[in-house]
Amino acid sequence: MTNPLQIAFFLLLALAVPVAVWKGGTPERFGAAAILFMWGLQSVGDRILPSGWTSVDTFSFLSDVTGFLAFGYLALEARRIWPLWATSLQILSLSAHFARWADITIHPMVYAVMRGAPTFGALIAILLGVLFHLRRLRRDGSDPAWQIWCRFAAGSNR
Repeated sequence: MTNPLQIAFFLLLALAVPVAVWKGGTPERFGAAAILFMWGLQSVGDRILPSGWTSVDTFSFLSDVTGFLAFGYLALEARRIWPLWATSLQILSLSAHFARWADITIHPMVYAVMRGAPTFGALIAILLGVLFHLRRLRRDGSDPAWQIWCRFAAGSNR
């Protein structure tokens, strides 16, 4: 029997990724690629080293670190708010791994939810990012994707 949460995740994945690729800007596409990479890494990892939910799941940890780095990059460079949300959610996932590593007594199901649920939020953040992108395009006619980092922009005389 299939877990209903897995079905919900795959339905959300099947919705968010194509919508981000089709209608999103470059940051939304990058975020969708990060989610796909995270899912692929975890899928391969589950075949190599299945999780017993009683110790730190190595491939899930690597997947969450990858998501944290990818969304963190977007949070710094993209002119979007949703990468900040996704990065924050990945920190929550990483805290689940830390709690398991530190041997804080948590039920295996709680660990599973703590490490997996924030990815749902990241998918929703990407969908919201696409909606906000489309709204800005309609309102302003353009939506710059990336920050323009320049030391002269802040009034530096160097």
